[in-house]
Amino acid sequence: MSRLDQKWKLWGIFCALMVMAFGSVAQASVIRDTEIEHGLLQIITPMAAEAGLNPDAMEIRVVINPAYNAFVAGDNMIYIHSGLIIDADNMLEVAGVLAHEIGHIASGHIPRRNEVVESAIMNSLVSAVAAMALSASGNPDAAVGVIAGGTDRSRRMVLARSRQDEGVADEWAITLMQSQNLSLQPLAEAMRRFEAQRSLPESRQSDYYLTHPGAKERSAVFQDHVNTQESGSIHEPQWMADLHQRIKTKLQAWTTPPKTTIAATINRSDETALYQKAIAYYRLSDLTTAIDHMDRVLTMAPQNPYYWEFDGDLHLSSGQADAAVMAYQKAIALLDDQNPDPVNLGQIYLSMGRALMVSGDDDDAKAAVKALERAHQEEPEWAFVKRQLGIAYGKIGRLAAADLILAEEALLSGNNELAVRLAKRVSSHGDVTAIQKQLAADIIGQLE
Repeated sequence: MSRLDQKWKLWGIFCALMVMAFGSVAQASVIRDTEIEHGLLQIITPMAAEAGLNPDAMEIRVVINPAYNAFVAGDNMIYIHSGLIIDADNMLEVAGVLAHEIGHIASGHIPRRNEVVESAIMNSLVSAVAAMALSASGNPDAAVGVIAGGTDRSRRMVLARSRQDEGVADEWAITLMQSQNLSLQPLAEAMRRFEAQRSLPESRQSDYYLTHPGAKERSAVFQDHVNTQESGSIHEPQWMADLHQRIKTKLQAWTTPPKTTIAATINRSDETALYQKAIAYYRLSDLTTAIDHMDRVLTMAPQNPYYWEFDGDLHLSSGQADAAVMAYQKAIALLDDQNPDPVNLGQIYLSMGRALMVSGDDDDAKAAVKALERAHQEEPEWAFVKRQLGIAYGKIGRLAAADLILAEEALLSGNNELAVRLAKRVSSHGDVTAIQKQLAADIIGQLE
C-alpha cells in the first residue's frame, strides 16, 4: 500500500467512526411493524411526557441489526436495534435503554452532537491539509503521522462530549424509570455485562459499548440508585413481560434464517411455533404453506389483531386481494375495540389501500383512496405512502391531487427537479383547486 493510500485509509476510518458513534440508518434495514412500534410507544410516551416532551410526537423505529444498540436522531425519533430487544433479559432492560435515549432528546444533545462532529471533522480536515503539504514536500511518513494524530484528537473530542452526554442521559433514565415505578436493576446488570468487554479487542466489543462509553461508572450509578431508592423487589409489570415475549418471538422469526426457524420448530404445533413458521415460509416465498399455518394460528387466537394484519399481508402477496382486505378490516376493528388510546393504523391502511387497488373496480379504487388518505394522515412523512396515494388519485381521475402528492413525495425523497416539474403541472389540470395551486406554488417557491 502506498503512503497516499495509507493516508486516505486513515481518513476513511475517521468517517466510519463518525457513523458508528452517531447512528446512521442510511444503509440499515428498518422494519415497520404496527405491533412492535405501538408496544414500544406504550413504554416511552409516559416517560416522554414526564421529561417535558410532546408524547404524541414521539416515534420509534426498529433497525434490523443483531448488535445491541439504540440511538436517537432528530427531535423525537428513537432507533432501537432488533438485537437489543432479542438479547435483553426482560423489557425493563429495554425500557431503561429507551429512557436513556429520551434523556438525550430532553437534554438537547442531538444539535450539540452535530456541532461536536463538525468540529471534529474540521480538526481532521486541517490535519489532512497539513499531511498533504508534508507529503508534497517529500516527507510521506510525517504526513501519515499528522493525519493519524488528527484523527485521534477528533476521536477523543467526540468521545469526551459523548461521556458527558451519557452521564446526563443516565440521570434522566433514573428519573424517568422511577416516575413509572420501573426497576433499574436490569439496566445496571446490562452495564456490568458491557464493562466485562473492556479487556476485549475493539473489534470484539459491542456497538453499544463503543458508542455509549463509561459502562463501569454508569453501572455503579444505576446500582447505587437501586440500593438506596428501590425498597424491596420491583417486579416487571405483566403487560411488559408479555409484550417482550411477543415482539421477541416476532423479531426472531424475521431475523433468523427461515430454514433454521423451521428446523427449530419442526415438531411443535403451538401458536407461537406456527406463527414463527408462517413468517419463515413467507420469507421463503412459500405463500401457500404460510397461509395454511396462519389459518391454524387464527383458529387458536382469533382476537389477535396483529395476526390478522399478517394474514392480510400473506393474502396480498399471493394475489388474493379480497381476502387481504377482509383481514385488514378485521385487524382494524379489533384494534379499535381493544385499545382505549389511539393506535397508529397507518401501516394497515396503507396495505389495505394497496389491496383495494388490485381489483381495478371503480368502487374499490375510491375505497383505496380513502384508506390511503387515512394512511397519509397517520404517516405524513412516509414517501411510499405519498406514492401509493398519488397512484390511487390517478386511478380515479383526480390528476391535480395526484401530481401534488407526487411532488411532495419527490421533495421528501430529495428529487427536487422532479418535485418542481410535478408542482408546475398541478395548475394545468381542470380539477385543480385554489388550495392545491397554493401548495404547488409553495413547493416551487421553496426550490427555485
